[in-house]
Amino acid sequence: MAQAHAVLLFAAPAIEGAVATAPKEISLVFDEPVQPSGAKWLMVKAGDGRSVSLGRAERGAGGKQLTAPVRTSMRAGVYAVTWQAVAADGDVMSGGYRFAVGSAVAGLTGTSGAAGQQQTSGATATAVLRWVLFGSFALAVGGLVGERLVARRREPEHGAAPRSWTVPGTVAGSVAALGLAVLIAGGGSLGEGLTSPSWSALFDGRPGVLAVVEVAAWAGALVTLRAGWRRVALGSLAAGLVVEGLRAHPAGESAVWGPVLTGVHLTAAAVWIGALVQVIRTGAAWHWNQAARRLLADYARLALALVVAVLVTGTLSGLLLVSPSDLFDTDFGRVLTVKLALVACVCALALYARLRMAERAPRLAIRVEVSALAAVLGVTALLGVTQPPRDANAALPFAPPPSGNAITVGGRADEIGIAATASAGQVVLRLTAPDTDLERGPSTSYKTALNITYPSGRTRTVKARACGNGCFVAPVTWRTGLNLLTVRAEAEGWRGGQDTLRVMWPLQPDAGQLTRAVKAMNKVGRFTLHELVASDADRLRTEPTTLTTDGKTFIASEPYAQGTAPQSARFADADGNTVLALGFPGERLALELTLDDHDRVVRETLVAPNHLIQRTFRYPERGNG
Repeated sequence: MAQAHAVLLFAAPAIEGAVATAPKEISLVFDEPVQPSGAKWLMVKAGDGRSVSLGRAERGAGGKQLTAPVRTSMRAGVYAVTWQAVAADGDVMSGGYRFAVGSAVAGLTGTSGAAGQQQTSGATATAVLRWVLFGSFALAVGGLVGERLVARRREPEHGAAPRSWTVPGTVAGSVAALGLAVLIAGGGSLGEGLTSPSWSALFDGRPGVLAVVEVAAWAGALVTLRAGWRRVALGSLAAGLVVEGLRAHPAGESAVWGPVLTGVHLTAAAVWIGALVQVIRTGAAWHWNQAARRLLADYARLALALVVAVLVTGTLSGLLLVSPSDLFDTDFGRVLTVKLALVACVCALALYARLRMAERAPRLAIRVEVSALAAVLGVTALLGVTQPPRDANAALPFAPPPSGNAITVGGRADEIGIAATASAGQVVLRLTAPDTDLERGPSTSYKTALNITYPSGRTRTVKARACGNGCFVAPVTWRTGLNLLTVRAEAEGWRGGQDTLRVMWPLQPDAGQLTRAVKAMNKVGRFTLHELVASDADRLRTEPTTLTTDGKTFIASEPYAQGTAPQSARFADADGNTVLALGFPGERLALELTLDDHDRVVRETLVAPNHLIQRTFRYPERGNG
């Protein structure tokens, strides 16, 4: 029998769980006293690999609890915890788990509809500021391009061309960018951002850093424009456009193509609008003479390429975010539909103006085109604060936390270990191949298929979605009685198969029953234990082992030796025997204990990631020693 080791029972934040706000400390509770092992005994890393700074560990609860304060701000996201501790027997134990903070919770449990109901703090102010920001890009970037077009056609007899609105546009852009940064510092409130800003929100998270960079880009453009360095100013404005590409919705779907498509889309739209404004103002100043009409023709040739760029990049960006079926069923889809309709109107007006240009300058059509383009920018700003629809079957970055009482049951599909955590309305499945490193996470590719057979005998297929490599979550409506969950598991490079797990519903937590069972076993004298062990690929091929031991020795080797378990549930089997189901999610460990009338264990099934142990117990008859 293996020597007993310390078992991680509980953690805060919870193992595979989620918290709404950043924790102030990380706490681990073991089943026996432990000591931190080394200076880096506990490490917490964000999804981007950055480490969270932790303070000195403190021991509590008789040495069974280790707590470390969090010294740096933790923004919303998924975090990986690895720990290392020395148990009482001198062995160094290590393990790991994950938890989520903040808005990541919505991405764990939300469906397409639920995600669409999310709100952005300060949505109205954000939309208005972004509308101003987009218009400022048009006046600044498009204004600079418009100046170049006018310079090619201007002759002395035409008189001076009107000054472009690049400087006013840059001032407005600077104010809008600063306002967006203030919103982030104020948690969505301009008032809070001005009176009591959170500097950590600006400099510790990606959105805040991007907002600061954009403020600097607009400030640089303003200074260089005033100095007459237009090419340098254009470079600063380009940096601002890059920032907009990085923080737009498509970037969340594709880290490479999302920013590229958004940046090109916004640049083309800005030049389209801003250059048109400058051409219109110049044409009016020149009284729409022949030179003004030639200027408009120059712009029309440029606009054709800009329209193509806007349409292509806009279509590709839209396909990253929404399917055609979602255009009328979600808020994001409906707003996008309005934008598409406005763009179609603008294209029709532009085509009409191009066809009439040979006769006379179509002033009214051009002015309406500019107004429609301004509306397009407004709808684009509204899209920025509207949550894109989410695919209900898309992979989640993290498993959702259990809902209410939960129990973990286990099994094996040939060479693949199975641990299923059942709670109200869902089951979270974790598959483990023999070569899995639980600290670093599985590297094997997994597939699964689920069926559930209800107490009535009816069977239905359950559709699961991925929640990490080897992790799957599925919605399940448990029925009163014995639910049989059949899991078919596959793993690249390993033999798969299927196993059926038992989930008795509703769960009846009974910590007292486990305590009574441990006490009863500690009083048992010598008895016979028959053990069948399968490790990795040797499923049920090892010959049974017969051991003679006593209750106290046996219990000392069990993970529930202290009479407690993170998850426990009691039910009766078909023969009326009491069965305790125990779950240790931090260890991916599940046990079933069948008890006799004296609270002694008569059968035990233990499922670990790469082990399956089945035991039967034979006690001497009372009075026979």
